[in-house]
Amino acid sequence: METEAKKAFKPYFLIAILVPAIASAVEIYITQNSITGAFRNAIVIMILSFIMVYVLRDELNPRGVLLLTFFALISSAQAFLPDLILPIASLAVIMCFFVSPNTGISSVILFSTMPYLVTDHSFEYFLFYTATGIIAVTLMYTKRKTGKYVEVLAVFMLIYIMLYTALIILKRMSINADIIILPAVGLILDLVIMKVAGYRYYTNVEKKKEELYKRIVDPEYPLLMRLKKENRKEYKTAIHTAHFTELFAQKFGYDKVIMKGLGFYHRIGVLEGDRTSLAFRTVKTATYEGFPEELVGYLKEYGEVDGKSRVSPEVSICLITHHVISGLIKEYSKDKDADVDMNQFVDKVILKLFSGGGALLKHSLIPYDDLEQIRKTFKEEKIYYDFLR
Repeated sequence: METEAKKAFKPYFLIAILVPAIASAVEIYITQNSITGAFRNAIVIMILSFIMVYVLRDELNPRGVLLLTFFALISSAQAFLPDLILPIASLAVIMCFFVSPNTGISSVILFSTMPYLVTDHSFEYFLFYTATGIIAVTLMYTKRKTGKYVEVLAVFMLIYIMLYTALIILKRMSINADIIILPAVGLILDLVIMKVAGYRYYTNVEKKKEELYKRIVDPEYPLLMRLKKENRKEYKTAIHTAHFTELFAQKFGYDKVIMKGLGFYHRIGVLEGDRTSLAFRTVKTATYEGFPEELVGYLKEYGEVDGKSRVSPEVSICLITHHVISGLIKEYSKDKDADVDMNQFVDKVILKLFSGGGALLKHSLIPYDDLEQIRKTFKEEKIYYDFLR
């Protein structure tokens, strides 16, 4: 029921559909005195906005809808502004940073379509806006966790100039000052806005997220200390699972901090005493603690693994590690000095997870080479397992 509600089409989505459509129609009527043109533009923008909002309905919240509507109105204002002076690329980057990358790339189409329709320009203008917008979103998003945008902006500037020269200037018979100056103003606006937006995003989102991750993956984080006090067995499993998930993250190029957090907290719901499922309690605890959404998403996915749906490599690694570690702890609890044949033990655990009727990772997305590396690592490990006894 909760999933269905999340995917439902919310009434406030209509703001991002109707307002830009009406604004576009009014502009056409004012500038061209054409009722037919106004009606046509309204229909086109309405259809485009509806498709975009419907596809991205899971990612759009009220703030995102208002932001999308506001930028769409700015884009439509091209009817009253000089050509190509609108910073379409930077508007899309802001949508990407503060809503989602999918929303940013999708909004490029909407923001590019509106000035193209209201100004009656050739297709080259639409292509220019769209291409530069997508490039800006892609380049800026790749550097979002570093806050270093100088090189990205330099590359964007060169591509902007190259595309403008190829698509527009070379198509004209004569060149005047406006053809050079006005797009230059638009480029400067793009660069300034993207630089400011990127800096604000890094300091207000990524840096705070980074500091939060550092706190929650500290072995002495209060939640882990509570787990140690209330459930020693789960604490022991979590600590050693986190050790190996971080190790595998480093080997395979995954985010080490997220993987370590996933190892620590994949069963943290055991601290809650209500009768709901462990998966629900884990996500509830992580959400209450204010864990970053990315980690909460992996914890939710871990709890929902049922052998029927696809499982990300990160969650697959955590699940394999948990079963190996918890299995060894169980063996050593029977006989502290037990000499476990790790070759047979690891093969048995992994085979059970990937094949058979109750296989949880039957549809895992983990690469085969990574799986073999995990198998090899667990088999070759000797000294570390003394900590599990």
